[in-house]
This record gives sequence, structure tokens and C-alpha cells, in this order.
Amino acid sequence: MWPRWLIAALVLSAAAAQAGEGEWAFVAGRSTESGETDVARLLYRQSLPASAWWAPTHLQLGAGVWRVPDFRGRTRRFDLNATPVWRSETGWGFVEAGLGAYLLSHTINNATHRLPSSFQFGSHAGMAFRLGRGRSIGIAVQHLSNAGLKQPNGGIDLILLQYTLVAGPSA
Repeated sequence: MWPRWLIAALVLSAAAAQAGEGEWAFVAGRSTESGETDVARLLYRQSLPASAWWAPTHLQLGAGVWRVPDFRGRTRRFDLNATPVWRSETGWGFVEAGLGAYLLSHTINNATHRLPSSFQFGSHAGMAFRLGRGRSIGIAVQHLSNAGLKQPNGGIDLILLQYTLVAGPSA
């Protein structure tokens, strides 16, 4: 059974998609330290109005499900996330980076990873290649940690693969 907050996040993301051109992305990832930790996410990215060079170009909203071992026996986690993204378009695709906030349904505590708080900061850097009109495939590295708000602050590093579809008029 899907938690109500995850369903609500997906509904809100779908409503945001009606506001204009955006992108849907399916992301699959694995921890760099443990083959037992996987994550799958559904993301929606909305273009932001152009402004100063330092301003984000997209807002990314997402929800995910994790498979992660835990000393307490709970192996599934869910996350909600919001991330401003800075993207540079190229002739072959794009490069991007983001820094945002993640809310996990439960903390993570196992022999490899210690995330002692449900609130985490997430940073990522990646690139994607265009596959044709409105589609791309990409790879990114991501780090999640609580930035020292609670100890121990072990953090987790992920390798992410993503498939993106443009939603809206130019799809």
C-alpha cells in the first residue's frame, strides 16, 4: 500500500505539469558503497523564467522509494524532495547540478550507512544525452547527508540513471 503523502506528492506533481512545459523523469540509482541499497524516483522538472546567471533554471519535485537494509529490519523507505537545478543546454544534451531538500519516511541505520535524521540535503551533478525530440537519457552522482545537523552524519553516495520525457506542447 502506498503512503498517502506519496500519492499526494504525485498528484501535486501532475497538477504542476498542467502549468506549462516541464519534464518527467524516471530515475534508478544504487549506492556506491553497497549493492544492497537501491532507489527509484519519479521526478517532475519545471523550467523557471530566465533571470540572472546565478539563478536556477529548473525546479525539480520528486518522490521515491528505497530498498535499504536496516538493523531494525525495515527495508523500505520513501522520500519527497524539492531541488533547484542549474542546467546548461548543449548541442548533444545538457549538464546540470542541483542542491535541495529530502524528507525520508524513516532514518537509515546499517553497517554501511547512517542517516540519523529524516531530513537530508541532497546535491547532484550529471549529464544527459538527447535521444530525439523530447527524450533524453542521463547519468548523475548524488550525495545525501544532513550537513551535520545530527550525528553521526554518515551520508550516502548514489549513482543515478535517468530517462526524461518532455511534458507539454513541445513533447
